[in-house]
Amino acid sequence: MITCKQSAPKWLAAILGSDDVSHVYETSYVDPSAKQVTMCSQNMTFNNMISVHEIVVYRPGPKGRTIFDQHARVIALCGGWQKIKNSIEEFTVARFGENAIKGREGFEAVLEMSRKVFAQERERQARM
Repeated sequence: MITCKQSAPKWLAAILGSDDVSHVYETSYVDPSAKQVTMCSQNMTFNNMISVHEIVVYRPGPKGRTIFDQHARVIALCGGWQKIKNSIEEFTVARFGENAIKGREGFEAVLEMSRKVFAQERERQARM
């Protein structure tokens, strides 16, 4: 379970009565033989009004790089006017895109730090 804090537009917060805390259920799968990590997440907050299902896959690429594949499905489930549903979906997709960039950059920073630490450890082991 992941808890995150992010602000919603005032008009959406007024409709939904939301605070700035959201909960997401995430499951991660590690395939050591393929050197692949798959993360699947589903929103728990307001899941009766909007469904956000995300799949992220990290796998080895050429020249020691990591390939990052991300897919998401956003569906407004709330009844009412189509314009409101469209606005909620559009806002969610835009916010999702912003957060995806931050998440990818964070993961890349962790990978780079890990590479440095592992290289240093290999060097230390070689000197022994």
